[in-house]
Amino acid sequence: MMRLGLACLVLLFPTLGLTCESVNREQCKQRFTALVTYRTQAITTAFGDLLDTLPTALEVRFVGTKELVDGKEIYDQEQHTLVFPRRLLSSKVPNPIRAAAYYWPFYENEQYRNAFPVVETIDQLIWTAYLQEAAKARGLSWPHKDCKSSDLAQRLPCEMLVEGINEHLKEVRTPIFNANRLDLIWPEDFARFRRGLWNKGDQTYLDVQRYGGILLIGPLIDQFGVPRALAYFAQTPFQIEDNNVRLSAQRYQERARQELD
Repeated sequence: MMRLGLACLVLLFPTLGLTCESVNREQCKQRFTALVTYRTQAITTAFGDLLDTLPTALEVRFVGTKELVDGKEIYDQEQHTLVFPRRLLSSKVPNPIRAAAYYWPFYENEQYRNAFPVVETIDQLIWTAYLQEAAKARGLSWPHKDCKSSDLAQRLPCEMLVEGINEHLKEVRTPIFNANRLDLIWPEDFARFRRGLWNKGDQTYLDVQRYGGILLIGPLIDQFGVPRALAYFAQTPFQIEDNNVRLSAQRYQERARQELD
């Protein structure tokens, strides 16, 4: 019922949106900050309280692109601040902006997703902030350091965790794939799997990264909810044990259940 209501609300305000003019920079900042507030509210309404992990008062700051790594938005943990490049101030935002207080319409409808990409950008940074704060509580970083490893056996399981989370938070429906083919999605002989790869863009690799990640985290999110499950993922790296992805995934899930029950 709630999803129907929000969809109807957004339908009243199609993709016209509002854009900011450079001559009115302070109003642009206020409008963008309000959008961040509405998206934080949308996340809490859709998924529940974020376990007091995310600071209650997130600040928003705008800087030049050159001040950011790769020119992309970041979360400043020390200052509890979401830092955005100033160029995003000219992004088109929903009109009225309060329509952004509902999470799923911007993912359910491809038209809205394409019209307001800044909404997804803001959501991604809020979730990153949550995951980074949760990881920090255990002395870790997010994404986990193994995601940058040159060793495929370390990098791929880390990527599976990240990809699985992103899929769950942004895709309304789980993609169709044969979940029974665990031999392909969770290879039981990882060394053999690795020898058969052409490169990182190999579809076999991408299938394990994506579908393996979905199967890894999905049951835990269904059982414990998004906030608790995501906090666990942030605090518990996934690693391949005994050269067996399937065994490793099942052990990871069982350990999670033991800790979260």
